Amino acid sequence: CPPHDVHRRAPLAHLGELRGQLRSGGELVLETLVVEGGDGVMLEPRGRYAKMRNVWCIPSPATLLHWLRASGFRDARIADVGATTAEEQRRTPWLRFESLTDFLAPADPSRTVAGHPAPRRALAVATRGT
Repeated sequence: CPPHDVHRRAPLAHLGELRGQLRSGGELVLETLVVEGGDGVMLEPRGRYAKMRNVWCIPSPATLLHWLRASGFRDARIADVGATTAEEQRRTPWLRFESLTDFLAPADPSRTVAGHPAPRRALAVATRGT
């Protein structure tokens, strides 16, 4: 896999750091953006993904599981995958920044303004091995 993930340029190193923060048998709960596809599938957007500056690569759930196992986690599983909704990612009186609706194509909200698939996220759970 390339040396990128969603918010970190070196996902395996970052997952290794997270693993190092857990005791043997400790559990990691990780929420991250994902794209559809099998092992080895990932999106590496040129420029920005949905106007976000810190998205380098978005793995498929299968690729994310591969990364977790390669980083020394065991019993890695995807607990949930779902769409990111405008109801949860929205502008509020105290956060006036752009929100999800600003990042999606007006004519096709299943795509970002740059034409990529709209954000989906996965909740992964894995256990630190010994």
